[in-house]
Amino acid sequence: MTVSGAKNAVVAIIPATIMVNGVCRIENVPRVSDVIIQLEILQQMGARVRSLTRRRFIQHDVSLTYGELSFDTRSRRAAAKGEIVILTRKENGILEYLLLNQGRPVSQEELIEHVWDGSVDIFSNSIRVHISSLRKKLRAVLGYDPIINRIGEGYHLGGCDEN
Repeated sequence: MTVSGAKNAVVAIIPATIMVNGVCRIENVPRVSDVIIQLEILQQMGARVRSLTRRRFIQHDVSLTYGELSFDTRSRRAAAKGEIVILTRKENGILEYLLLNQGRPVSQEELIEHVWDGSVDIFSNSIRVHISSLRKKLRAVLGYDPIINRIGEGYHLGGCDEN
């Protein structure tokens, strides 16, 4: 089998795996001897699959709104008071997830699963840094911070009267 753009490229196809004592062994593959995949890798793959199955795949609304804040899920653009707000990919993901889950707090763990796909450490400041940056951008246009943090519960969208 050749790969487009490559001469004499070979793609290995793995025909079978066997689980023995918590270790997955790949067998019956030419020129591959004693290949072992650690159980950790299989658990990580399982966690990612579970994360994907928990996501909402059917989204009926193209535009998500909350007060003067809106997010177009097709163009991936946010607007506040009708003015386009330039956001990073992670900030877009955070805002979209908060808009999809209006009316309830969203924990950092949930954001890790749905925006970061579990690829960030829960004790990392990455989430707080992205939320802080998103808050600053939205506050500059709206005049108030629309993201409320309930200690012990998570983040949710709220109006200027909730601060």
